[in-house]
Amino acid sequence: MSASPVKLSLAMIVKNEARCLARCLGSIRAVADEIVIADTGSTDDTVKIAREFGAKVPRFDWVNDFAAARNFALDQARGDWILVLDADEYASESLAAEIRAFIAGPPQIGRLKIVSDFRHQGQTLRSSTFVSRLFPRGARFEGRIHEQIASGLPRVNLRGDLWHDGYLETRKSERNISLLQSELTREPRSAYLHFQLALEFTSLGRPQEAFAALQQAREFMTWSDPVAPNVIVDFLYAAMESNRFAAGLEAIRAAEDRLADFPDFHHVCGLFYMRYVGSDPARYIADLPKIEQSFRRSLALGETDKYKSVHGTGSFLANYNLGVFYHAMGDNAQALPCLESAARENYAPATALLKKLKT
Repeated sequence: MSASPVKLSLAMIVKNEARCLARCLGSIRAVADEIVIADTGSTDDTVKIAREFGAKVPRFDWVNDFAAARNFALDQARGDWILVLDADEYASESLAAEIRAFIAGPPQIGRLKIVSDFRHQGQTLRSSTFVSRLFPRGARFEGRIHEQIASGLPRVNLRGDLWHDGYLETRKSERNISLLQSELTREPRSAYLHFQLALEFTSLGRPQEAFAALQQAREFMTWSDPVAPNVIVDFLYAAMESNRFAAGLEAIRAAEDRLADFPDFHHVCGLFYMRYVGSDPARYIADLPKIEQSFRRSLALGETDKYKSVHGTGSFLANYNLGVFYHAMGDNAQALPCLESAARENYAPATALLKKLKT
């Protein structure tokens, strides 16, 4: 007698997600045997949409604790495996198929590749990172905000994309800041919480507060912390944007050996040195070669899946900024190939600058 096929439950928590819930559920319903959506107090059509997809929709009274809400949803699920998504995410076809194959294997934690759009200095950019979201029934979440799965099972990266556009909205940032600050009263030395707080301040356009939070994250992090590489990169952006050059230079010196294989680090170093040298060229001219060196190193490394990374730091963004540098130095012979390479990847600023240089 053959064994029964394993069952997959999709477990979510939502509140007022009518904008995007149908997109999320439509992307995954073909592989989910059950949908459990814990509603924390929606006043729009969220519950109606969930039920149209056949979901069970238990009510959870919000207690300012994401892990508690997640675990409540897990308690309602009956599948052998659990998939956790947020309403502002949706699965690619390749990921949906990969999930079904994954749960036919041994007990382990599946880390999904979340591809996020976000805004930075007037541009919409894209980053990717792996997050634990697929696991056998019985695992639990910990953490009042930016909750994480607590499990000793091995963790395996899935390759299909899970698209996310929630960073393009800031309506939840003030709530998140309050929860993070509350958590920090209990864990004041958590580099992870300080880093997440900085991200919220950045999304709200509050760079001074972001810089302060990143200073704390740097103070308390160890190099084994998963967030450490991105703490350094974001610290350099914040230092650059607030003209705190001494702090930035110190951070580069401390990290350059450890992050030698991280294209985002070298890319932000190139941007940092552009701003630094440009602030007083006569005084800092000795550091001018570091601009070209940094962008060239990013390009040599290429794109990466090892770290949470912004798409293009190892390709079109580095080429564009290298082209801008050469153009500023009056060397259009070297600028044009860089800009043309970035333009071939449909990077609009490169196309615009090329048009200007060729007219």
